[in-house]
Amino acid sequence: MSVPEVYLVDGSAYIYRAYHAIRPLSNSAGLPTHAVYGFTTILRRILREKQPQWLAVAWDTKGPVFRHKLYRDYKANRPPMPEDLVPQIPYIHKMVDAYNIISMEHNDQEADDLIASAARRLVENGCRVVIVSGDKDLLQLVSDKVTLWDPMNDKLMDIQGVEEKYGVRPQQLLDYLALTGDSADNIPGVPGVGPKTAQKLIAQYGSLEGLYEVVDGLKKSKMKERLIQHRDDAFLSRELVRLCEDNEVPAQPEAYAVAEADNASLRELLTELEFTSLLASEVPARKIETDTFSLIQTRSALEELVQVLAGAEYVVVDTETSSLEASKADIVGISLCVATDAAWYVPCGHCNDEGILLSGQLDKDIIISALRPVLENSTLPKIGHNLKYDWTVLANPENGGLVLQGPLYDTMIGGWLLEPGRRSYKLDDLCREVNLEMTSSGDERGERR
Repeated sequence: MSVPEVYLVDGSAYIYRAYHAIRPLSNSAGLPTHAVYGFTTILRRILREKQPQWLAVAWDTKGPVFRHKLYRDYKANRPPMPEDLVPQIPYIHKMVDAYNIISMEHNDQEADDLIASAARRLVENGCRVVIVSGDKDLLQLVSDKVTLWDPMNDKLMDIQGVEEKYGVRPQQLLDYLALTGDSADNIPGVPGVGPKTAQKLIAQYGSLEGLYEVVDGLKKSKMKERLIQHRDDAFLSRELVRLCEDNEVPAQPEAYAVAEADNASLRELLTELEFTSLLASEVPARKIETDTFSLIQTRSALEELVQVLAGAEYVVVDTETSSLEASKADIVGISLCVATDAAWYVPCGHCNDEGILLSGQLDKDIIISALRPVLENSTLPKIGHNLKYDWTVLANPENGGLVLQGPLYDTMIGGWLLEPGRRSYKLDDLCREVNLEMTSSGDERGERR
């Protein structure tokens, strides 16, 4: 039986790392989005590369924590949260919720403490734990059952990794950090004692207590003076760095089970943030049933189609062509539609790989002649996406000189009128946002080339 492996993510740390790693982005409404995008990218990497069955994200609390009671200047030199990060925080939490991943937060604790508590309880219940973070403080939790992985640097730290980097065992790292302090968190440590000195002292004397039992007997030096003078700072620093492992957090791996993402919430969130590439990759759209779509290959079928189109309320038109340059494009086929369950494709210019015209197609002139009365009907509305392109293609004398008439509606222009600031008006992007997967031209013509 395999041992459950639970992933615990240091969410708050990755918010800041994502914020600083990606250039500023915003959606068309002016909402900053780069931290949300970066965090989501990290989250997706964890889900894809590691495919965890059990996963949780831990967050820092907004207010003071118990360490401020020990030392009121704890983290006092940290700058306030950047203004453009503040509105992104709720969206990052919403993203985790949309993926149906458990969150851990406590009003008196930091994310590190919740991770430490969860790791202890899970290991006691026979689990392995992978801490997802780049925070060195969490390395004191590393053991034969606990490792630390930083996806941003793709670095895995185990017992050997800690010993190679710091020269002490993971269980000694707390005392090592007590001596070095941490300017980022305003933890004093012992002034003048850097990483090399701290490593030497802890490796030689085993612990902070072991060091201070012999400090009076050390030979006279500036370091000895500093150690004696800042003894209280060293032990205070150790309490500030020490992780609290007694929080009430789930102890069984089942509580951390990764559920299916809430696609409706994810679609709504990614659409609002205008993460179109993520929307395409993360949220499966509803496929349109194509059983009622028809391939027109005979004159009789074309005549029947014309009769249907003539009695329709509107006609959707799309041309399949040989070029993206409308004035030079030859018609390869025409798609027509009057309802979601009534669509047709009329091929005329598909060739094989050698450039030879395929069978089962009507002559272009026959098609244009049959469709002209319908498409030039001035009272029958025509709908298209980037309709100017299709209008230009059909109006080309080489393609029959057919002029689309009647009320003309362009969904690309409509998209712009509704959201003039959006980045993409591509039809597949617009379809995906309303939970539709665009039918490819290959599907609509039965993979005819």
